[in-house]
Amino acid sequence: MIKKYLGIVGFLLAFAGITTSALYKFYGIDTEPLLEISFFVWITTLTISGEINKENPKKWWIYTVSILSLMVICVLLFVNF
Repeated sequence: MIKKYLGIVGFLLAFAGITTSALYKFYGIDTEPLLEISFFVWITTLTISGEINKENPKKWWIYTVSILSLMVICVLLFVNF
């Protein structure tokens, strides 16, 4: 069940993060890392979901995307805080 709905879960997480970031930006509070991290989570889950749902998924591609996205998120957090 998780395989099937991973992209939707990623979209909902990104939607919540982007909406929260937009609301806080409207009130003058800077939440730039939240916007970028939400976007990367969305792209990552979309990519992984597309690969997992194939008949012969490439595990090395799933691991590579996961590791690279975690590294980018860590760098974003390190740079912004």
